[in-house]
Amino acid sequence: MSTTTLTGATATATATATATAPAADSGARPAALSHRLGLWFTHAYVIGLCGTLAGAYFFQFGLGEYPCPMCLLQRMFFLLSALGPAWIIARSRKGAVTSGTWAAGWGWAVVAALAGSTVSAAQVLMHIVPPDPGYAGALFGLHLYTWALIAFLAAAIAAGAALFLTEWAQPLDAGTASPALRRAAGVTLAILFVFAASNLIACFLLQGFHWQMSGDPTAYRLFTDLGF
Repeated sequence: MSTTTLTGATATATATATATAPAADSGARPAALSHRLGLWFTHAYVIGLCGTLAGAYFFQFGLGEYPCPMCLLQRMFFLLSALGPAWIIARSRKGAVTSGTWAAGWGWAVVAALAGSTVSAAQVLMHIVPPDPGYAGALFGLHLYTWALIAFLAAAIAAGAALFLTEWAQPLDAGTASPALRRAAGVTLAILFVFAASNLIACFLLQGFHWQMSGDPTAYRLFTDLGF
């Protein structure tokens, strides 16, 4: 009698587990999707900041407008803000991204973006009183340092949103990163490295072998120093 009862209980437990398994799986799939979207957003953040630098490069090398020291400092803060999310991307390739890693990466992005916004705001205030024409050219009526201020504030808001959504957005384990995400990680990190290196080269071209850069550069001092 007890054997029959035990067998019946086992069958009931098996049936219950089978019935609840699809429900658990259906709940896990949306969660995995949200974690993948969070990681894709991390890539978009880094690429977006690199795209901002690409626009600055167009003005410098395409239109021949030399960036001032404050402009270069803002570029560096864009790169610094991208470093936190880039660290998250690098960690996601190797294993789980903990809440601490996710928060530290995006916290770094927020702090760097806010610090960069103070530099942009300072440059805006330097040229805000008429009839000051502002420094260099403009895009849609706004100078690049004004656009940089807007971009920094937008970046800080985006990074803050990623922090707020940590529970739903952080990659939980290495399996969260799909093959496409793993390939994208290498591409995104390579793009960031290229922009960081190119910005260093651009600074060296403008400053040359001098300790201090001109506040209103009119040429690449490295070429002048070399006699070109």
